[in-house]
Amino acid sequence: MLTFAAVGVAAAAIDAGGKGRAAALAASELLSPSRPAPAKTAGTTLTRTVQPGPPDGNGFRKLVEGKGEDHLLRTDITDVRAEKLEPLAAFGHLSDLHIVDDQSPSRVEFLDRYNDDPGSGWPFSAGYRAHEFLSLHLVDAMCRSLRQLGEGPRTGLPLAFTVVTGDAVDNAQLNEVRWYIDLLDGGKSVRADSGSPGKDESVANGTFGRSEHYWRPEDPVDPANRYGRRGFPQIQGLLGAARKPFTAGGLGMPWYAVYGNHDVMAQGNLPIDTDLPFFHSLKHHTVNGSKWTEGPELPDDMDDLDLFDVIKAVFDGVESQDVTADAERRLLSPGEFVEEHHRTSGLPAGHGFAAGSDKAYYAIPAAADDPVAYITLDTTNPGGLGNIASNADGGIDEDQFRWLEERLKEHSRTYFDESGEAVTQQGVRDRLVVVFCHHPLHTMTNTENDHRSGEEVEALLLRFPNVVLMANGHTHRNEIRPHARPAGHARPGGFWEVSAAAHIDWPVQSRVIEIAAGRDGEGRECLALFTTVLDIDAPLESGGDLGSPRALASLARELAVNDLQVDEGHRGSEKDRNTELLLPAPFPVSGMKAPHHAAAGPRPGAREEPVQTR
Repeated sequence: MLTFAAVGVAAAAIDAGGKGRAAALAASELLSPSRPAPAKTAGTTLTRTVQPGPPDGNGFRKLVEGKGEDHLLRTDITDVRAEKLEPLAAFGHLSDLHIVDDQSPSRVEFLDRYNDDPGSGWPFSAGYRAHEFLSLHLVDAMCRSLRQLGEGPRTGLPLAFTVVTGDAVDNAQLNEVRWYIDLLDGGKSVRADSGSPGKDESVANGTFGRSEHYWRPEDPVDPANRYGRRGFPQIQGLLGAARKPFTAGGLGMPWYAVYGNHDVMAQGNLPIDTDLPFFHSLKHHTVNGSKWTEGPELPDDMDDLDLFDVIKAVFDGVESQDVTADAERRLLSPGEFVEEHHRTSGLPAGHGFAAGSDKAYYAIPAAADDPVAYITLDTTNPGGLGNIASNADGGIDEDQFRWLEERLKEHSRTYFDESGEAVTQQGVRDRLVVVFCHHPLHTMTNTENDHRSGEEVEALLLRFPNVVLMANGHTHRNEIRPHARPAGHARPGGFWEVSAAAHIDWPVQSRVIEIAAGRDGEGRECLALFTTVLDIDAPLESGGDLGSPRALASLARELAVNDLQVDEGHRGSEKDRNTELLLPAPFPVSGMKAPHHAAAGPRPGAREEPVQTR
């Protein structure tokens, strides 16, 4: 097995012309944008992209293959670029898996249609997706894609780990959490079913109400149904196929978890201890209640409605249908969410969370020779504003804010205090710092209960030049934002904020992130961060195959791009996908190398043959 130390200065072998001939390249050639990427690009958007095809007469679209996208150079923070680069780190980045128990009584599919008008102002646009009963198959296909890639496509480094930046599940339920953990661990049988095994009690079942607002795949196409009008097909046997157990492939590498608002709140908006008007408590209803299928007319203006006004407006007159009670649907507290991550066959135990704790933020242990420190935050605020739209927004409580500051000091020989004065610490080893969290900084606006805003978190991070990257999700959008210190600052530079798309929504993608360091022609030390978007491992079309998880994932992705409220902007612009992000080095980085992490174990895709070094 190839260790991190062995590949730290390695040149990668490429498949020249696709004819199977491996050639060793120097790192300067390997990482030059004028040169081809290493051979391990299959499954990445460097090789090919997946695009929506032209709509048919009803507006339904198939998917087609598009050309690959090279890494786009971004010089927003600096234009200093190395001639040669040392690979330092490579890892996978998943976000917003949204594993869905679509038969749960706490699903609110009936609310989704209120957002058919983009200007409605209601926060219900993700209440229903026609493909949500296939969410497990999408995640399994993404795990397969990362596992098969196994290494950074620009550096050739084996992926040290994958991080999931929150909203792993949709409704904070135990069964959803178990499905997600088993999917990432791999080797477990998973089944997208709850309640009465083998009995479909979802809105996709044609016998479960007759609303025109849901896709019923096994019913004859009905032009009165809005999905029928759009050209969604009839697929006999689909629901039974979706409920069959299958063996999860897993990531095949260590993975770490981040807490998101859907992981801690029902539907990502409601605290789990909420009492529902006209019903039992939310906790009781999720396990024992009937399933809501039709709702009342809602007010045109929600601006003056607080959380409980909205709940009353929504649930006054809602129609429901009985479903089988299921104790496995119970809503989890933060401590219980953490505990479930210690019931795992994957590495590391707990996936970052400390055993016996309800704290959902932590620092990933760093090896002595690790050039990068990784810090994971909990940006959820379930106490919230009492406003259903704002509860989903983020913030950091005061204790965690101070904890973050102390962790940053541990890896920064020089930083700046709140007045802007430089502070130098003796005996501190400089490391580059990567921060993981769920919410992008611009969505950290929920400052109730003494939570710090995104502006305050940004200001803190900019005081520490060693911070080079924040990776997050939440918006379901591929997006990359620069955060620079002001011109004339004693330490020019800043950090990049990289947000990943979701698995549950189009474009159904994740990322690989790589970090490398070097010098330009004038001897100035600098960094390059490479971001590469991954598609799921699934064919463009399912071909009518209902027997394989891979084909079902293909169908789910096709349905996702045809969502009636699809936001094609989630794919991101060219500058938000495959990129090379430049930064000045915050401290001397010459000689730094990527270490081998003993906890990682064997890595899929690692080359067994010796690799030439410079």
